Amino acid sequence: MKYTGRRTSFELKIALAILNMNTSITEPHKRLISSSQLILCWRNAPKETFIETVESRIIGKNNHDRFMVLIQRSQEIEITHNSGEVEQILNGGQNRKQSILSIVRESRFQRLVKSSISAPSDLIREGLIRITHAPKDFGGHARLDDGNRAVVSYSSVPTPQKYTLYPIFFGTDRLLESQRSVKFGGFRSNDKVSYGVAQVSIPHIHKEGKLERPIFLSRILKDNPNKHIVVHAKTLLDLESWLESAKRKLTNVLNTNSSHKEGLLFIHGYNVDFEEALWRSAQLRHDLKFPGLMLCFSWASLGSTKGYPADEATVDWSASNLKEYLTNVTENLGLTALHIIAHSMGNRALLAVLENWENKPGATPISQIILAAPDVDAKRFRQFGRVFNSYEQVTLYASRNDRAIAASQLVHNYPRAGGANPPLVMDHLSTIDVSSAGKDMFGLGHSYVAEVSKVFRDLFYIVRYRHKPDQRAGIMKKEEGYWELT
Repeated sequence: MKYTGRRTSFELKIALAILNMNTSITEPHKRLISSSQLILCWRNAPKETFIETVESRIIGKNNHDRFMVLIQRSQEIEITHNSGEVEQILNGGQNRKQSILSIVRESRFQRLVKSSISAPSDLIREGLIRITHAPKDFGGHARLDDGNRAVVSYSSVPTPQKYTLYPIFFGTDRLLESQRSVKFGGFRSNDKVSYGVAQVSIPHIHKEGKLERPIFLSRILKDNPNKHIVVHAKTLLDLESWLESAKRKLTNVLNTNSSHKEGLLFIHGYNVDFEEALWRSAQLRHDLKFPGLMLCFSWASLGSTKGYPADEATVDWSASNLKEYLTNVTENLGLTALHIIAHSMGNRALLAVLENWENKPGATPISQIILAAPDVDAKRFRQFGRVFNSYEQVTLYASRNDRAIAASQLVHNYPRAGGANPPLVMDHLSTIDVSSAGKDMFGLGHSYVAEVSKVFRDLFYIVRYRHKPDQRAGIMKKEEGYWELT
């Protein structure tokens, strides 16, 4: 839910300080965050997450250092009587139809901002980004110009393409923050699902289950697709065009292998931003050697470790939007089967949809459902389990060593389905105890499926060949009725 009331005085102080900085900085790349982005965060970040949301959008270590200095010295900033009028504008109280960009460009707004606080000049003055060495990942040489900015020069010899490009057909209920660059942040849309296609590359040096990304400093410059998983392009489409594009892709698949006109849908968990959801989708498509259509539904997670309460509320809100997306996939694409992998908190939206799902005659059947480390109350999970017999196979991956699930259990005071103390045993459910694999699953302290080959190979035979547990090597059945990774 959007927070439309007053922010705290501390949040207002930081917002006004950043806006003041921006009025004196003429070069956009030197700003911690643009004024437009800051106002967007102000109006959309859930209560008490404004500071964390702004911090998550700041790129570069030096910029983060500058931001932390501002936070630490905030007691030196005093708010003036003009701050009330600026706050009213930030809240959108004067003209709700006026665009944010037009607001920040108004000279009157800039004058009000400059007179809204009193602070030491050295705290508000322009800062510089300094790079002291050349990053190694870009095939070029970095140096500092006279303005202490990084300048990168490249060799004139073309770099050979050493990666494979995959189309990811996504749906998202995130707020579209930039039409031009197709930028989706962590805020909710107005109950609208956006459809599009992203082109994501996997480098040839990729190791199964890994998510190759550059070191943090390199985000100031550019990803190298020969070494990193990279989103090359994102294209928004209306629903009709999206369906036509997906059907064309399936026609190409059908021409090469008529038995693999299938779809694989990935639904991410808590603390995942839009780009990361696309990275993981491409990684699964590549590592599972899945020949069909790769799909991704990205709900509006804040992408912040401190956003857990907000993500909990949002994932419940997202269920109806996921249902719309899933309905279009199963009724309008002509897939022979659809497999779904849901992770962590994303299981809540999926299970809420499946609990009342009706597979219409002629629609694509949902075949394999993989519930990876579900952050779902164990007893509520049992209630969802009443409909598991409607699907070909439902698999639960759980672990006693999953740190994120353990933390969630402490917060909620009740066992989670993704834990294994003991593993859940239910009719029409294949439970796999993967405690021996490690502590992680798909990142954020629980990425063992993506990073441990034994578990990943088990997933491979589920998705590619629909094997039951007794047909798969590497797991053994326990007397209690669940399966265990050997």
